[in-house]
Amino acid sequence: MRTELLGQEKNIVKIKLEIEADEFKKSLNKTITELSQQGNFPGFRKGHAPRKIIEMRFGREALYQEAIDKLMDTELRQIIDDYELDLIDRPSLNVTEKIEEGKPVMCELTFEVKPEVTLPEVDGMEIEKVVTEVTDADVDNLSKRIQIQLADIKEADRPIQDGDLIDVDLTIRVINPDGSEAEEQPKPVTTREKINLADTTVRAQVREALIGKSKGDEVSAVFDVEEGHADRALAGKHVSYKMKIDTVSEYVLPEINEQFYKNVFGENSDVKDDAGYRARLKADIEGEVSQENLSDLYTRAVDLVASKSTVELPDKFIAQQIDSMRREDENWAKSNGIDMNTAFGVGTEEGRKGYEALLKTRAETAVRNVLVMEEAAKKLDIHVEREDLEKEFERRAEQLHVSKGFVAKYFYENKESLDKLTDQLRWDKTAEALVSHMAVKEVKELSKPEEKQE
Repeated sequence: MRTELLGQEKNIVKIKLEIEADEFKKSLNKTITELSQQGNFPGFRKGHAPRKIIEMRFGREALYQEAIDKLMDTELRQIIDDYELDLIDRPSLNVTEKIEEGKPVMCELTFEVKPEVTLPEVDGMEIEKVVTEVTDADVDNLSKRIQIQLADIKEADRPIQDGDLIDVDLTIRVINPDGSEAEEQPKPVTTREKINLADTTVRAQVREALIGKSKGDEVSAVFDVEEGHADRALAGKHVSYKMKIDTVSEYVLPEINEQFYKNVFGENSDVKDDAGYRARLKADIEGEVSQENLSDLYTRAVDLVASKSTVELPDKFIAQQIDSMRREDENWAKSNGIDMNTAFGVGTEEGRKGYEALLKTRAETAVRNVLVMEEAAKKLDIHVEREDLEKEFERRAEQLHVSKGFVAKYFYENKESLDKLTDQLRWDKTAEALVSHMAVKEVKELSKPEEKQE
């Protein structure tokens, strides 16, 4: 088998392939023998049907194609290695000349490969890192949340106060700005819900509607749900909460003393007084916030490098990513018991076009970032070593309260999961390496886009 590079245009590589006559003959004979053994040909014992009978059933061209495919199954990997091709999909093969037995078979292979990526100069590239100062108020809020977790709850025969726990019959409706019900929304269903007014994330409109009301009252709250909300059926919508108050309960908070410290941190904790308690809480908050800010920094670093890189995005790659994202959305909607019309507004032509445009934008961003990060990992010589995996196994074991060996066994016995974990670790190491080459400016809050331009 002989090959010759015909040329490359963008991310399409064409290779001329010449299958020698003897190679083709061997593969064709093997194909005929296998079909004779596998098929049922009346009048002939298995494996003894002559070629002419087999050709009559399958057709000569089909036999030729099967013989070529068998050769490709064994030779394609070598061709890919020889030309150092990084494929997006399996290549297509076209027979360029009529096949004549006893003569070489002339073909053309078309490969769609990952495109060339030109990275920007990362050294000295400026990026901001948020440094959050943990205040006494943050420590107070965490302490209050811990007290609430350990508190007793008793029903309160009085109007609702801030910090109470309320049982309500809740009906959610998507509405238009004029107050009318929106089309293509879930049929309103009333469910029993607990609303914890000690939770600072409760919407102000809901809190204001409830405070001062009593058991048996009915109240409403109307608000806009942010675009990035976890419930995709409500994200970006104008929503009405109708709440009938069933019970009002209050938290009986435990006293903060030495026993409380043991309940929070364990019997062997070295926390003995209020100063030690608050110092421990502050350190915990600082660790969590620092990790969140670092993760945000890495995400923005990847986006920054990708936005300044030059790469032509392959249409097939984009299409594959769109299909994957659409399936994720469909599975999400199905698992939440809602249809796509309701969740993503695709019931109208305008809604469908908007959804498809959003999918394409998301897919292009994802593909660009993946291609850029793969190139960056090569350039920076980033590899995932065994010790990286071992550290990750240990971290997950601590989170799940299981042994490290249990976690390691799971991943080593599940190749797909191990591959995904390895890819994520390589991504994280590459992002960290990119940031290490940048000029990082510590700020209390990120600059607005217009401020950066100035």
